[in-house]
Amino acid sequence: MIMKKNMLIVGTLACVGVAIALRLAYSAAEPTPAPEFPKGATWLQKEPLAMASLRGQVIVLHFWTFGCINCRHNYPVYKGWQEQYTGKDVKLIGVHTPELDDETNVASVQREAGKNGLKYPIVIDNDHRIWKSWGNQYWPSIYLVDKKGRVRYHWDGELHLDASEGRQFASHIDELLAEKD
Repeated sequence: MIMKKNMLIVGTLACVGVAIALRLAYSAAEPTPAPEFPKGATWLQKEPLAMASLRGQVIVLHFWTFGCINCRHNYPVYKGWQEQYTGKDVKLIGVHTPELDDETNVASVQREAGKNGLKYPIVIDNDHRIWKSWGNQYWPSIYLVDKKGRVRYHWDGELHLDASEGRQFASHIDELLAEKD
């Protein structure tokens, strides 16, 4: 039990340290196609999605795990975007990739999402296949995919709607929405 608590503390501190160190957004020099979701993946709050079927929409895809404090700090941002972009061609998608064994329980992910008002589709990535296909390295990480299915922007770490980085990243969503298909 002590070993498990120590691992949780170490994991949380690592998550915090990485998120603080990587508070930067960058755009892809050459936009690359967004990787497809694996067939047979478990989806919460939605039937399975495919990147190909989402063409024509801006996709906000975020990697998170409910045990990471920095991931939880981003919940208000995602909820704000849920409301702000309702009825627009924006699709929020959460990719829950666990850091620890305790975070693999699908019912716990569903409970966390419900408790925090996260109503958008969430795909369970317990085997880290989606994480690896995106080349992701950190929790939380957020990717913006344009209407043509290309990864255009990426952010590692916390976002705050009332801070300049949160407003700047949201402006990229608006920028991609304004682009012609």
